[in-house]
Amino acid sequence: MYWNSKDMSVFIEQKEFVDTAVIPLLLIDGQATKLKQNASSAEFLMALTAFIENQFKGRVILMPPVSYTTRSNRQQLGQEWDEMLKEAGFKHLFFVSSDMTWLTEESALNVIYTPSIPLENMDQKLRQSVLDDQLRQIIPVFAKRWASIT
Repeated sequence: MYWNSKDMSVFIEQKEFVDTAVIPLLLIDGQATKLKQNASSAEFLMALTAFIENQFKGRVILMPPVSYTTRSNRQQLGQEWDEMLKEAGFKHLFFVSSDMTWLTEESALNVIYTPSIPLENMDQKLRQSVLDDQLRQIIPVFAKRWASIT
């Protein structure tokens, strides 16, 4: 499910089944040398989280991405989202990022780190294979955290 009015109506009616929010975390670094890398990472993360949503349809809602800068207070940002989404009725929150600096917040914020893989020059078949491989690595993380939080 996606963050749109139709899917939110379903969420409200079926909160006991749709209990997980997936939140992509996108770094925006204004340095000219980092812009393309940040954009590539964002492209990868958005494709991966859409793929996660598709695999867990009916259990997760893919939230709009949260963009932040290198100066952002990551801990505060994560806590604000955590509190707000739990108030909205989500039992499980998974932040997904390609930024290694989130690893220090991983246990407190449920951040899943995945290295970014540039997708821009891949044909559709290779792109699908890369996303399948990444999803196979992430599924056990989701399953373990769902089991420990319930």
